Amino acid sequence: MDAVLETLLAGEAAVQCHVLSGLGGAGKTQLAAGLAHRWWQQKRVDLLLWVTATSRTSILTSYRQASADVTGIEDPDPQQGADRLLAWLTSADRRWLIVLDDVADPADLRGLWPPILDTGRTVVTTRRRDAALLDGRRLIDVGLFTPDEALAYLEGKLDGVAHRLDEADVLAADLGWLPLALAQAAAYIIDQDLSCADYRRRITRRRLDALRPQVLPDDQQKAVADTWALSIDLEAEP
Repeated sequence: MDAVLETLLAGEAAVQCHVLSGLGGAGKTQLAAGLAHRWWQQKRVDLLLWVTATSRTSILTSYRQASADVTGIEDPDPQQGADRLLAWLTSADRRWLIVLDDVADPADLRGLWPPILDTGRTVVTTRRRDAALLDGRRLIDVGLFTPDEALAYLEGKLDGVAHRLDEADVLAADLGWLPLALAQAAAYIIDQDLSCADYRRRITRRRLDALRPQVLPDDQQKAVADTWALSIDLEAEP
């Protein structure tokens, strides 16, 4: 996972748009958020726009608000606001990063792709791999943690506390080395003051969706069971 982030942080001059594609829970949004946070903290961008791209309406709404923020003009029509933002991005002498998070349908972005400029970067997170989505853009497959990465992740999240790490490697394997599952498991373990072994025993007695932490970690929006269900549904589509 670190290698993926480093690829993005390299900011290759020839690549203005990266598409992070993978199953739900693989950590695409976390990677994009990490990139956005680092670039903003390092003052590498003057404008950072995070767009929840699950529908065209959502994209248009975000664009219109961003347009109002940067131009001071409130467009009553979302499409007009979006057109104004895209024109501003093209002409303004500003460095920008736009994250289009969780693109559900590439058709929603028709006419709404940020311009290709040396001053701008776009990052897309999606479960999709359509040709229309990837045309002229760099695909980065976001997969699972390796066993070593998963163990290191749990050690970091659980502060290396010895009793909490009991059977950590086995838990990571139980959860398929899925970053989202491991993040939520770690949060639950901390909330309940458990060990990884305790969590594994609870999994055998209860549904995974009953073991979600009170507050999801890292600004996540869905429990891992929900995310897995979405991924399975998508993979089953013809």
